[in-house]
Amino acid sequence: MEWLDKMNDAIRYIENHIEEKIDFTTVAHIACCSLSRFQRMFTFVTDITIAEYVRCRRMSLSACELLNSDIKIIELAIKYGYESPEAFTRAFQAFHGVSPTSVRKLGIHNNFPPISFEITINGGNFNMGTKPLVRIEEHSMERVVSFYVDCRAPEEVAWNLMRSWVTQNITDYKARRYIGCAPKGHHPDGDEHHSNEDIGSHEYMAQMFIFEDEGKNDTFFDADICEAPVGLFLVGDVVMNEFNDDGTIDIGTSMQKAYGVMAECLKDMGDYEFELKERPYFEEHIFSNEWFNGKGDLAGFKLWLPIRKI
Repeated sequence: MEWLDKMNDAIRYIENHIEEKIDFTTVAHIACCSLSRFQRMFTFVTDITIAEYVRCRRMSLSACELLNSDIKIIELAIKYGYESPEAFTRAFQAFHGVSPTSVRKLGIHNNFPPISFEITINGGNFNMGTKPLVRIEEHSMERVVSFYVDCRAPEEVAWNLMRSWVTQNITDYKARRYIGCAPKGHHPDGDEHHSNEDIGSHEYMAQMFIFEDEGKNDTFFDADICEAPVGLFLVGDVVMNEFNDDGTIDIGTSMQKAYGVMAECLKDMGDYEFELKERPYFEEHIFSNEWFNGKGDLAGFKLWLPIRKI
């Protein structure tokens, strides 16, 4: 894919100019995208910002130079753009956990190799490097336990029902997979999400995937069983870093931002398109151990966006 080659060209440019002041606008231009898009894509893929990546590479390279040459600390500071040896030493110790002198004496240091973007599709997984960027999943012939509610703030009600049921009836509930869906949308009238909006009334389903032998009947431990989502889905992480005015996580805005990144990824892949008008999207909830005890929040959140091959 051409966009993948461009991303690697951008990384090679950084490596070739690692001792210089790097213009990130130039880096984004090499990747054939705007600076804001490049920054979003890079952080989404690597879990660090592009500026943090450059800092880590410089700290890793400086440790190698300490071990393999007689370069002075002040020379390293100047070489990698630090205003003083003290500033360089603070950054160095924050990265390696020990001072430059200790690295030279003991050889203890952290290694941060350059990133190389690679994509492999194996069993439906779409990977970039070692971190899944998005996953293409195909589902069929599966069943779920489902708790359906139609009320105000239905997500909380449905997941509380699920939590109570699994902790009473399922021994391996921490290892199960959970998804939720608002069949007619979180805003039935078609309104867009707004921060700090009131939680209205609508339908919602909280579901847990079950094993084949558990789905023989219409109920499982008195909970309703139904068919699981069917078809292709683009599955990606939602970063919970948007907040309401009261400090609570704004899941809706966080999901909107994740959708934007996933849409860009799907466009770059080229062989698929969304099928959102024909099928609903799902939200995968990854729960912490504390959540099952009624004391914690989500440990993770993913979007399942329906897609089809063009």
